[in-house]
Amino acid sequence: MRKIKNYYFSVTDYIPSTTLRGAILAEYYYQKGKIDQNYYVSPAYPKSSAPAHYFSPAVSRKSKLFEEEKEILQKKSAEMKEGKSLEEIMKFKSEETPKPKIGTLITLNKEENEKYLYSQYSSESTIEMHVAIDKDKATSVTNMLYAYEYKKLGEMWALSQPSEIIDVVETIRVGRGKNRGNKEIQIQKVKEVEFPESEGGLSYCLSQCVTKLFGNQILSAKSIIGDTSIYSGWFTTDEYSGQKPVFNSIKEGSLIYLDRINVDLRPAGLNFLLSIKDLHELLKVVE
Repeated sequence: MRKIKNYYFSVTDYIPSTTLRGAILAEYYYQKGKIDQNYYVSPAYPKSSAPAHYFSPAVSRKSKLFEEEKEILQKKSAEMKEGKSLEEIMKFKSEETPKPKIGTLITLNKEENEKYLYSQYSSESTIEMHVAIDKDKATSVTNMLYAYEYKKLGEMWALSQPSEIIDVVETIRVGRGKNRGNKEIQIQKVKEVEFPESEGGLSYCLSQCVTKLFGNQILSAKSIIGDTSIYSGWFTTDEYSGQKPVFNSIKEGSLIYLDRINVDLRPAGLNFLLSIKDLHELLKVVE
């Protein structure tokens, strides 16, 4: 959320992995009385949409139209294996000046002249006012009027670990309480999909990614083409509760030329890495 005085605005158009995982596990625990700590699920993105990468840029700085050459990620991965310099690999062929907007949610529109065309995703939203009530006087509290933005995202998609959990859970609630969201969401398992192993080639970050964390080498990367963002989330164990780690991460939509993965952080909503030919391939697989 972004706060301006007493107004709170949403800064994302998707459901973060940690939020979705927590809601699914809460419902599973309610039904079965147990939790699988190793379960993971990717962020949930609006239908036919995903974060843009460097090679699916906007056609110009102010444009909301994006384009992607067919099989561009497969081609760039091959160029990296051939030993081409990163500077050469990152050059655009276009005579215009495309503007990469890494992590921006884009929606697939159509195919045209060996390219895929996208547009920047935009969601509907409403602003609702909330007031704090004094429990003793049953009246509103002075200076405790707040406004929250609610977004209507419609049908969404996510990649889940194969698990009994996703077979059992059909409905979840996402939000901060019955007065601030807490909307009921239907979960439907559509199909099983497979992607090639990410190690040894150019991989697409479906979620935030990290190479090092708290002094540990999580994965080895030869090159990274992307941007940074802030990871924030609650961390709770039997010994500690309410801890909130905050650290820099690699942004969704970034590209990592991966050597190997040492630690699987997908249960923490990190390092969902996919080996894909282009963004179009991913969106067609999950449609």
